[in-house]
Amino acid sequence: MGKEIDFLFEWAVWGHLDSKTDLELILLKGHLLLETVLETSLSRCKINKSEDYSFYKKIKAFETIKFKETEKHKFIVRSLNKINRLRNNLAHEFHFDIKNGELELWSGDILENLEGEKFTRFTYRTKIVHAFSIISKNILNLTE
Repeated sequence: MGKEIDFLFEWAVWGHLDSKTDLELILLKGHLLLETVLETSLSRCKINKSEDYSFYKKIKAFETIKFKETEKHKFIVRSLNKINRLRNNLAHEFHFDIKNGELELWSGDILENLEGEKFTRFTYRTKIVHAFSIISKNILNLTE
């Protein structure tokens, strides 16, 4: 049953972000959705009360879990740290430019290295939206 639910998470993340056009909003909302996915994953691994953790602490807790797919796990942890850094830059740096290419590189990495559904044709914006949905599914797939 996990795979069906994980697909719904992937689809829900994509569906929630697809209507957004502002890249800053996509980054902020995508970050929040990944936080929920991490909480679900940690809960599946019997790490309780993770909803009280910061995003960074959730990543660290997720990093300590042993999974069969170690390379995929390492890639996901690196990707989560990158998106957290980008979100922090947006939140704390007045001159942060969302179009500096870092978000596009992050999404390209996700699309290249993880499997997921393609719900719409790829554009600059939809690649980023798809990256959030694909990493969500892959986080959850590790904890099945």
